[in-house]
Amino acid sequence: MKKIIGRMLIILFLLVLTLLTLAPLIWTVISSFKTAGELMLRPWSMPATPQFKNYADAWRMGNFGTYFMNSIIITGFSLLLMILFSSMAAFGLSHYKTKLNHGALLYLLFGQMISAAMVIFPLVIILQKMNLTDSYLGICLVYTAGGIPFTVFVLTNFFKTVPQGLFEAAQIDGCSEVKQFVSIAIPLIKSGLATVFLYQFMWVWNEFTIGFTLIRSSSMRTLPVGLYTSVFGVLQTNYVVAFAGTVIVSIPTVLIYLVFQKYLVKGLLAGSIKA
Repeated sequence: MKKIIGRMLIILFLLVLTLLTLAPLIWTVISSFKTAGELMLRPWSMPATPQFKNYADAWRMGNFGTYFMNSIIITGFSLLLMILFSSMAAFGLSHYKTKLNHGALLYLLFGQMISAAMVIFPLVIILQKMNLTDSYLGICLVYTAGGIPFTVFVLTNFFKTVPQGLFEAAQIDGCSEVKQFVSIAIPLIKSGLATVFLYQFMWVWNEFTIGFTLIRSSSMRTLPVGLYTSVFGVLQTNYVVAFAGTVIVSIPTVLIYLVFQKYLVKGLLAGSIKA
């Protein structure tokens, strides 16, 4: 009986916690379909008639078409470089047993501990000297460097779960190390690649501090930066349209999360048995 009551209390606590977490998100979505008058007079009620034009106005007035394309280019290119370099580094750290392996991983983890605010001004100076300020390449390189520590750490643990005998057999058959990496290692850690893709997509797509500091021209802004400038600009008093813009920014992250959510647990447990 005590176990049943305990489980019921835990379930109740989790339900309340879930509702408290989802309540602001649900209210934002509902408010995005209201008129300005409904939002002011009846902020907690459902909209009488859904105002889908709020989304069209947000897309047009906030210039979200340009910001959306910028986010796709920057996020896609950053993830490509991040996963490419990190997978090769992780394969080397897991495949070759040297005394420097643990030191290299610790060095990468120290990089993960450094916040963006601590390095933002040096980054501005470096990009200015390299003539990469306000460019796709410059911002992508910054995101790639910022995401490599976490990505290498996770993928290294996934590579360690691949049986070493597979590589030894492939080597006997004359398989080169590059082919072992491409044909054996990568297909066996698809769940790991999906895990880091999900985590890093959510980070790059929603990142604000670096983008706001390094991107100056309006034509180069990403969605989070564009939303911020629009809310304090053309949408300053148009709250329902601003809410619609917030939902637009969140939709890709929600969709990606729903597709790759099953890999989250695998990513968290990677290397917990064999490290």
